[in-house]
Amino acid sequence: MRARGLLIATALVSSILGAVVAYLVLTVPNDLESAALMKQAKRAIDAGQNERARDALSKIVQQYPRTDAAAAATVALVRLADADRARLARDVAALRSEVESQKAQLGTVSHTVGEIKSAPPPQPAAAPAPPPARKKKTVHHTKHRKRRR
Repeated sequence: MRARGLLIATALVSSILGAVVAYLVLTVPNDLESAALMKQAKRAIDAGQNERARDALSKIVQQYPRTDAAAAATVALVRLADADRARLARDVAALRSEVESQKAQLGTVSHTVGEIKSAPPPQPAAAPAPPPARKKKTVHHTKHRKRRR
């Protein structure tokens, strides 16, 4: 009986040990690969290559969903999206202010054109006096000789 209990205890311990080893064998390489991808994504973010970083982070979340790197990648993706949204909001605000200033300039120009259009036409300036006419020189005819043919 004692051997039977010892055999059962040994079987339980080896089953637990086998499960732990199987878990480590299956998860440790995934953790290492996902951590390496996460480092690449961080380098890409630091270099300002957001598209490359976004691709690497998405790959981590899709291929290694149950790792710590997947959780960190999800957070990084959310931060990238927030940064993009903030940048777009700044760009839209700048464009709106530029459009408003252009509208103001257009309003000023159209007002000026309206004033010019409604104003009476200017009186023509006095035309300069024509230059005095030159006297024709009188041609004195001298005796003409008749030609002989």
